[in-house]
Amino acid sequence: MPYDGMVVSASQENVLSAIVQDPIILLIPLISAFIGWFTNVLAVRMMFSPIEFIGIKPWIGWQGIVPANAIKLAEESTQIITDKLIRLRDLFEHFDAKEFASGNMASIIEETVDQVIEETVSKYNPNLAAPQLAMIRPMVRQEVEAIMIDILGDMREEIEDIVDLKEIVVDAAQRDRKLIADMFQRVGAEEFAFIKRSGAYFGFAFGLVQMFAWAEFPAWWVLPAFGFLVGYATNWLAIKLIFQPTNPIRLGPWVIQGLFHKRQAAVAQEFSHIVAKDILNADNMVRKMVTGSGAERLFAIVEKRVVALVEKYQKHPLTAALVPADAWAKVREDLPRRIRAELPKSGGFLYVFTERAVDIYDELLDRMTELDAPEFEGILRPPFQKDEWKLIVAGAALGLGAGVLQVAYLFGDRISTL
Repeated sequence: MPYDGMVVSASQENVLSAIVQDPIILLIPLISAFIGWFTNVLAVRMMFSPIEFIGIKPWIGWQGIVPANAIKLAEESTQIITDKLIRLRDLFEHFDAKEFASGNMASIIEETVDQVIEETVSKYNPNLAAPQLAMIRPMVRQEVEAIMIDILGDMREEIEDIVDLKEIVVDAAQRDRKLIADMFQRVGAEEFAFIKRSGAYFGFAFGLVQMFAWAEFPAWWVLPAFGFLVGYATNWLAIKLIFQPTNPIRLGPWVIQGLFHKRQAAVAQEFSHIVAKDILNADNMVRKMVTGSGAERLFAIVEKRVVALVEKYQKHPLTAALVPADAWAKVREDLPRRIRAELPKSGGFLYVFTERAVDIYDELLDRMTELDAPEFEGILRPPFQKDEWKLIVAGAALGLGAGVLQVAYLFGDRISTL
């Protein structure tokens, strides 16, 4: 049929007539774009906020999906990392206890020498002259350095019994659920920003279809139904485009690849930084080394070496002459206790060990950047993947609600006739 000099179909004429009669219909694509953007922004926010449950448990209220599952996510993420990236035994394979002690433990050795002398000679001979103490000190230092090397060597051999990475990560998540939420937000910052932006693009495209559908069939349920579709589809498409295609595909002058895979180097760098600096840092590792499942094994190693030192001094003519014979049992009890108490001190033996023995950041970064695309996705996506449907459903529900408001606000005066 002719329409201002153009030949149009009956369907197109219906749409054009509807627009002429009611220009407000032209707002539908714009409102749909806003709904797509808004629902995606809100859905992403609901993934991470609030950190604590707000409402009446268990059914009335909300807690961010990631904070609510922080412990589970921490466990699963760590399991994947330790299975595929970081094995402590491999990290310590080339650890040289003697070289490490000589390069990093000088101040710790001097402090320990002071503790040994205080708990043995000085305690039982408080008036001992400075020249005599000076004569003893080199011998004590030599022995202390030797047991430090022995302890470090023992820790290297039994590192997997002393340090439990999953335990450390889960403990960090239990103490601060925001930590895990921040990790996912920072690692996936570009991806979540894309989800938000894409809601507007896809929403506008769906809105054009929605506009034509409404012009042809202006039933009250059309806008809510399309709102549901926009909310669902925009989130689904955004997640698909983040991870698909896995490998680059060339289409003419363009190279298409999932945003997550395209950013592998940047994602690996940010993830490695967070794990090394915020989770597997010295504070968190030392805390669990002295309180966790491996603490008794660690203390047993230290006590064995310190008691052997005491027994050696008990047989040495010089130290045996300076400490009463009936005091050695007390020395054997007090010295290990004193050194054990000093282990977790800030800047002490365990702090130096956890900070300098291996470079977790570099090791993790190197191994992540070497992964192929499916392996790389398999490191970070699986713990989060099981909850992606919640993001999609949340978007759909929000879109449905927005569609109801849209029809009520734009066409409320005619809703009884629709």
